[in-house]
Amino acid sequence: MTAVSTNLPHQRRFEIKPLQLVGLGIILITIVYGVFGFKDAFRSYTTSISEAQKSGRSVQLAGFLGTKGEYDAQGRWTFMLQDENSAQVKVIYTKARPSNFEQAVSVVAIGHYNVAQNVFLADDLLIKCPSKYQEQLQK
Repeated sequence: MTAVSTNLPHQRRFEIKPLQLVGLGIILITIVYGVFGFKDAFRSYTTSISEAQKSGRSVQLAGFLGTKGEYDAQGRWTFMLQDENSAQVKVIYTKARPSNFEQAVSVVAIGHYNVAQNVFLADDLLIKCPSKYQEQLQK
């Protein structure tokens, strides 16, 4: 009889050091933070008030001026925004009235729809004014 050796070759084990574990944790936290950051950074663009109401997220709502606008009792700039379907929503903007607001052809309100107040709360406004080049072409 031949003797069978019970000595198995040395198996190499993968050992994680505490510093490597901390590094992996930091990498995972960074990836998760980045994914949620990108999700919030991409705002959908819509020309429909009903879509903005249903989204529940921050959106870019494009439309036309329904009113000239005014300051309310709390000092916020408010105006009515009309979408392509002639639906209107009250927009509340907490910053000062944009300087070129009265020449606006269209407005893009960036923010979210507040269901409790039935208003669109704008964080920012993009005002599209008539182009000086279009005026020259019409003459």
